[in-house]
Amino acid sequence: METQNDSVNQGRSVNILHNQDKVFKESFTLFKGGSLDFLDKELTGEVTEILSTEITETTTKKSYSDNALKLSTNKGIHNEWEAQVSEDDLLRFGASNFDLCRMHKIPFTTVIITAKKPSVTKYNNPSISFNPKIICLKDRDADIVLTEIDRKIKAGEHDKINELEIIYLPLYGSLSGKTTPELLDTAIKLTPQVIKDDKSKQQKLYDLLILLTGSFVSDDELNKIMEANMRILEDSPAVRVLENRGMNQKAIKIAQNMLRAGEDYAKIAQFTELSIERIEELAKEELLVHA
Repeated sequence: METQNDSVNQGRSVNILHNQDKVFKESFTLFKGGSLDFLDKELTGEVTEILSTEITETTTKKSYSDNALKLSTNKGIHNEWEAQVSEDDLLRFGASNFDLCRMHKIPFTTVIITAKKPSVTKYNNPSISFNPKIICLKDRDADIVLTEIDRKIKAGEHDKINELEIIYLPLYGSLSGKTTPELLDTAIKLTPQVIKDDKSKQQKLYDLLILLTGSFVSDDELNKIMEANMRILEDSPAVRVLENRGMNQKAIKIAQNMLRAGEDYAKIAQFTELSIERIEELAKEELLVHA
């Protein structure tokens, strides 16, 4: 029988899968003034409004886009985050673009931000052509960005630093070979230098950084970063979320070992506080691996 602790842990584990989307939407809402520069310097106008992305279809089914911005040019930017872009994603984002145009009565440019080089960049059939702008974060050089941020800090030009660059910095490429964990640690240490007089906004930046990058680093790497920055991260809700993820993963590893040792499901459930249903899933995965 599923325990209360297991229900909570599984809920938190599911939430982790949505962290990247949540960070994307929250970061563009919080720092909307820097959105266009971050997306593409060729985009013109200023962000005047964060638009609703809840679309109710004729079937009463609701769908959501990650983010939509209205510009002073009376045009819109439709933003989507996707760790790895597929053709199915393009079809879905194209549908969202059309729905947003219909809903807000302005034309939208779709910008997709991804952490990996996409294998597909556009969708065409005889009736529809959808050619979004795709930004691969790995194509951006973290070293160049850090040099420019350091220059602005030394010049006292803090208001010219784009906070979105800090949030997504750990996912950038690096010609000097800096790793994602190293860039995360650098971004955490940069935060109080970039946002000097607003503790609340500093904390929000820490949380967004950790929630986004936590999915791209191992637990051991993340723990080292947490320990190195314990003083400034000890009150972070994001840290607690990822700690719960770590606890759930440890329970899964224990369950896998007990399954291999031939222990019955009830005993594994009692020992790990995982549900019988989750243990049955793990057992099926074990059979597939060793088939």
